[in-house]
Amino acid sequence: MFHSDLPYTKDEVMKRIENLGDPDIIGSGGFGTVYKLVMGDGSMFAVKRIGKQGMGSERLFERELEILGSFKHRNLVNLRGYCTAPLANLLIYDYLPGGSLDENLHGMKHLPWVC
Repeated sequence: MFHSDLPYTKDEVMKRIENLGDPDIIGSGGFGTVYKLVMGDGSMFAVKRIGKQGMGSERLFERELEILGSFKHRNLVNLRGYCTAPLANLLIYDYLPGGSLDENLHGMKHLPWVC
């Protein structure tokens, strides 16, 4: 199942998503990996891939859809679409430049040591 309010066809979006790899990773954690998705016209989105590893991952996906699909607030990233697939569920968000929430709250984790 695929649903989105993006100005692209399902095939355009899925083709770009299928080509995402390690260089496109902008974040990762216990609940999935987030990729930067760049469309042909230069528009950018964030795609969160939640692997299907039991009922916990399904429930996480459903809760995120419920919460972000029902709330609109300037401090919440906009959920633009989702896809359920055999191996993973995908959530598509607006891309917000400037780093992750963790980096903004706690500072950059990968600063070089200065001697």
